[in-house]
Amino acid sequence: MNTNTDLRSKKVPTRHLALARSPALVAPRLLSAHRPLVRALSFTIKRGAKQIGLALLILILLVVPGINLYSQAQTQNQPPSPARSRSEEMLDRWNDIGKKLVAMAQDFPEDKYDFKVQKDQRTFAENLLHAAALDFVLIRLVSGSKIGPDFGEGDNPSRNAFKTKADVVKFVQEAVADGAQVIQQQGDAGLDKTSKFFGNRLAHNSTIWTFTIEHSGEHYGQLVVYYRANNLVPPDSRR
Repeated sequence: MNTNTDLRSKKVPTRHLALARSPALVAPRLLSAHRPLVRALSFTIKRGAKQIGLALLILILLVVPGINLYSQAQTQNQPPSPARSRSEEMLDRWNDIGKKLVAMAQDFPEDKYDFKVQKDQRTFAENLLHAAALDFVLIRLVSGSKIGPDFGEGDNPSRNAFKTKADVVKFVQEAVADGAQVIQQQGDAGLDKTSKFFGNRLAHNSTIWTFTIEHSGEHYGQLVVYYRANNLVPPDSRR
């Protein structure tokens, strides 16, 4: 069939012939004519995507807690792992607070080392020096040796003997390391031995170690206040 003849015989308007011969001209016209339909289709696709995303989120919220509960149930059904030796447990507590003090000593700005919240209390540096010095005093009681550096009498070393931040950090590190070494070397048997404690009385070494760890914890809490007073966040709180 001759298309041109049929078109002419039906007297098709010239503009229609131009559209028939030019698809590039037809597409925009069709899109314009069916724009409401295109918009509706686009909205449906977007809404479907949102619904799929919402369904996935709900699935995750339902499945993940279930997995956690199942894992916890499995763990609870299993027999607990055996307790470590008493000296290993003591060492763990000793190292835990010791590392926190070392981290503070390394982290706190050196230009604030002589900061104090009130005039009648120790500075930041003096607080660290006191905690480490008492560690050494008690480590020496338990070990029966003069382990550690010479920092004079008592448990309040002079700041003049530890003038830089590096000096203070090293002193705290040595106290933690030396105490850990003594606990490891003496083992469980060492915890049961007795040593002369404060007040001219004997006490089990386990009590002396516990006292020392508690003392370090008390000063850790004080040093946290020094951080907060300077609008700083302690290292252990950044985890």
